[in-house]
Amino acid sequence: MQLIPLVKYTSCGNSFVIVDETKQRFLCEDDMSRFAFLATNISFGVGCDNLLVIQRCNESTLQSIDQSRPYWMRAPQAEQAEFLFRMFEPSGEEALCCGNGLMCIASHLLYQHGISSASIMTEIPLATPKVINIGADHDRLGSWVNLGHPRLTPPELVNYEYAWQVAPAIHQMQELVVKFRDDDLKACTSDRELRIRASLVFTGEPHLVIFPDSGFSVPELADYIFASCAHGAMYERRESFGSWLIEHIGNYMNKRMRHIFPAGINVNFARRTDPAVIENRCYERGINRETLACGTGALAVAYIYSRMQNLNISAIDVLPHRCRWHDEEAIIRIKQASEGWQISSNPVMLFDAVYRLPAENNRQAKALNKVRDIVVPENEKLEV
Repeated sequence: MQLIPLVKYTSCGNSFVIVDETKQRFLCEDDMSRFAFLATNISFGVGCDNLLVIQRCNESTLQSIDQSRPYWMRAPQAEQAEFLFRMFEPSGEEALCCGNGLMCIASHLLYQHGISSASIMTEIPLATPKVINIGADHDRLGSWVNLGHPRLTPPELVNYEYAWQVAPAIHQMQELVVKFRDDDLKACTSDRELRIRASLVFTGEPHLVIFPDSGFSVPELADYIFASCAHGAMYERRESFGSWLIEHIGNYMNKRMRHIFPAGINVNFARRTDPAVIENRCYERGINRETLACGTGALAVAYIYSRMQNLNISAIDVLPHRCRWHDEEAIIRIKQASEGWQISSNPVMLFDAVYRLPAENNRQAKALNKVRDIVVPENEKLEV
């Protein structure tokens, strides 16, 4: 039986299982992708959005990654950062970055190791990973992550034939067309196509930012996405249709537009409610559905808004619309500084535990192996 200590955190409704390998190795490289299914699955494991693994940035760890995963032409240098941030999707695929996940790691480092700030390497699957700073403080609420400066989306993540550069880090997408069935949009229009104007920016993840009030060919749909009407049955119908609309657009772009976004795309829907307040809903490519909140998406929305409006605002509050159905106080604050753009929020530790991987002759273990075969090649077995 293999014992894997873990801790579960949440930040604005995003939940993560964290495996801390800063002092001891619990999972080999292959096991991380396999264990992601067990960590994220509510029926066969713990239940969360993503598995996070934090490691020391040293030569041994970097060599282990380099030998197992074909990410880099040249491995990063160990002296570049103190820690490594690893995030795995339910499928086992390693993701690039996650603002809320990094804020949870910052809280974990403070309360588990007494570390109030640290440098950490993220975007591990890219050819050149990025080093950023994270931190938390006992004397104030929340954690912070300086994600650096937004930049152009790497060419391996977007086909530039369909975009043109309008700012140092922003691509404007040529008119994107999403198709619907005959009666899907009958509440607003008889059209079967929705033409969308959007901006593309990279903030650790590729994010498409849409302001439906001005970016939709049918602007009336914006009120459904943000459910801006009275409470009651009408509100519930708008809320339900708005959620379906986001799922349809997100799925369409990630499945039907692979010629534009070969690795998928995070799709953000935003609305300004105040000069320094924006509501946001985000469809995430890694989980193929809307998430309750997204830190890198919040930064993308704030950055696009401030640049396109030529604003000089010291802080912008991004309200994660879906999370605020359950937590009315949820906010991701975005601040700009000379060294980069900082996001902050208030992660909460839920529990710590030990995951007991059962022996192979156990009936549960055999059942888990059958499920894992859906994600992992059949010739690979989880060592216990």
